[in-house]
Amino acid sequence: MEPAPEAAPPAPKVWDISRPIGESTRAWPGDVPFTWRAMASMTDGAPFESTAFTMSAHLGTHADAPSHVLAGGAAIGEVPLSAYIGEARVVHLGGRGEIGPDVLPRTSLGRGRVLFKSGGRAFLSPLAAVRLAESGVILVGTDAPSIDPADAEDLPAHRALLSRGVALLEGLDLSAVEPGDYRLCALPLRFEDLDASPVRAILTR
Repeated sequence: MEPAPEAAPPAPKVWDISRPIGESTRAWPGDVPFTWRAMASMTDGAPFESTAFTMSAHLGTHADAPSHVLAGGAAIGEVPLSAYIGEARVVHLGGRGEIGPDVLPRTSLGRGRVLFKSGGRAFLSPLAAVRLAESGVILVGTDAPSIDPADAEDLPAHRALLSRGVALLEGLDLSAVEPGDYRLCALPLRFEDLDASPVRAILTR
């Protein structure tokens, strides 16, 4: 008698934490919004569909490269991918405005990858960014459009993280995700010269 086949393991639950990109997606002030046009269309008699698009590399959910703020820094196609795949912790970041090092949640320190959920209302001070990096964090993500406040012209929190080798994800959609531990996959595209890339970010458990 042949042994019964083993049951397939249950499929992991997947949370898509990327924001949709379309012509209604808000761009950072001064950035290039998303637009697209048809290069070939079956409605016009072509045998296939083909489209072209234009957008800022920082639109929607994206990864920033060191070259975004550091002269001579690596472009997004050169960064190691290991930071963007692996165990991650979603941490609620309470309050509004800039968050200093003394009010960082303890659950965010010493973790490999930390994703901050604040409803897009909280940002990191440069000293908070340094404390995260020195605690061993290798990736910081946020559901805000930027890790820095909108009026921070020189992006000090960006510099504090990227200069210490910490990967950065911005514009995440964590609205359907509870704080806790997950597995992250958020790979940037292999652009040779760009300072950022859109990502399709997911969490699994």
